[in-house]
Amino acid sequence: MAEEQEKKQPEKPELKDMSAICPIGEVLVIAEHILGDLQPVTLELLGAGRILADKMGQPLLCLVMGHELGDMPQRLLDHGADRVYVADHPELKNYRTLPYRRVVCDFLESLPSQPHTCLLGSTTTGRDLAPRIAAHFDTGLTADTTELDIGPYEHTSKVDPSKIGLYPNCLYAIRPSFGESLKARILGPWKNPQMATTRPGVMVPLPRESRKGEIINIPVNLQETDHRLTVKEIVREVAKGVNLTEADVIVAGGYGLGTQDGFNMLQELAGCFENSAVGASRKVVDLGWIPYQNQVGQTGKTVRPKLYIACGISGAIQHRVGMSKSSLIIAINKDPDAPIFKFAHHGIVGDCYQIIPEMIKQFKQAQSTSGVKEVVGTH
Repeated sequence: MAEEQEKKQPEKPELKDMSAICPIGEVLVIAEHILGDLQPVTLELLGAGRILADKMGQPLLCLVMGHELGDMPQRLLDHGADRVYVADHPELKNYRTLPYRRVVCDFLESLPSQPHTCLLGSTTTGRDLAPRIAAHFDTGLTADTTELDIGPYEHTSKVDPSKIGLYPNCLYAIRPSFGESLKARILGPWKNPQMATTRPGVMVPLPRESRKGEIINIPVNLQETDHRLTVKEIVREVAKGVNLTEADVIVAGGYGLGTQDGFNMLQELAGCFENSAVGASRKVVDLGWIPYQNQVGQTGKTVRPKLYIACGISGAIQHRVGMSKSSLIIAINKDPDAPIFKFAHHGIVGDCYQIIPEMIKQFKQAQSTSGVKEVVGTH
């Protein structure tokens, strides 16, 4: 009888410790403001950055650029930063790519060692500035992330043998892929700073508390080539109502409303609440029923209100990406099999044009007695 020979599994090679390639270090948040108005995404980044910095036992840094910034540096400390670096110069009052790039690159090169992580908002400004910084330092950049973490990475690819090894402290930049059917974990372990931009409305800011820290002024040394672009005038379109990302209550409409006029009804429902706004799915935005600034979803805004009322929205994955973290989701739809009912906290099967007027009536009655805030708080 022939003896069976066990197949030996190849031994896993011992991976070289590559911690010296991208050692742990500080986390840097690059602040964003418009005309002295600190943008909410910066506070969200400080909240996320605080978690990453604490995980590595390192300080959280913040760089703010502008002119006559007032108490903004202290506010950044109050929201979690350990040290705030301030670049104050008249040429930095309004954002321009080249001067801001110069200040950031000069600042990073002046440090004894590069921060482990550098974070910016996935905004018009952040998307413009971040790749220029990454290109200057020849480092990796992940755009539009929704989650951040620090963890190990075993690189075993033989394409570049010099990089094979264990990287114990990599930035995990996580973002949805294939309409959030999958999550892609993107790593850039070859060099610090490891960079990412994050979507506004995704990360959770720390509450503002009186915190102590350092505020350090840094020099601004612009060069002639940084002035190739001159801002002659800034024209801003001021949106009416509350910003979607700052609203406590969002009433959103989809194609199931059947007509553009349905949004007048949603506006009335939203008016029953303080700090409310009207949102929409991509399809009705594409149809021109409502402006793009109201769009919620993968190609729109990411929101996390206390109450989200979805009216005539099927609940496609692309829309879910933008609102699934809402504290309370109420869905109204004629179709009992609509995907949105699978993740909504409460669902109402029926005609929006019958249900919403009754909701408006009930909310207004509650407002006149106990107040809308109590209605929201008690679900």
